[in-house]
Amino acid sequence: MAAKGQSYAEKFSRWEILITNAKPGVVEMPHIGGDLTALEQKLVEARALESRQEDLRAQARDLGKQIRVAAREGEKARARLGASLRGKYGFESDTLVKYGFKPRSTTPRRRTAKKPTAEAQATPAEQGPAKQG
Repeated sequence: MAAKGQSYAEKFSRWEILITNAKPGVVEMPHIGGDLTALEQKLVEARALESRQEDLRAQARDLGKQIRVAAREGEKARARLGASLRGKYGFESDTLVKYGFKPRSTTPRRRTAKKPTAEAQATPAEQGPAKQG
């Protein structure tokens, strides 16, 4: 039964099966010799390209790791420089913007109004009968 998959691995596997089983039949069918040789060369080329692709994937993983490490170390250095600049110019200085840092806001935060208690929110009708007297 022939394989039906369309992945490269399945295609290359079918090629390999065809090459292995057709080689002995070249004597009986010499007209397939050229195509069989071409297919065999393409299989070798495809396997070499797959191997190269895996090597490049491994290199890409290594480079990604190196980039993450460099970025982490760079951010640490930037943080140290920021601390030094804030120490020299002050946390609220507009000069920090020149170096790419956001100065601390000089306007004080507004306090939110206190929420009224449940008793204060209740309407007189909800509080019950009023005392008379």
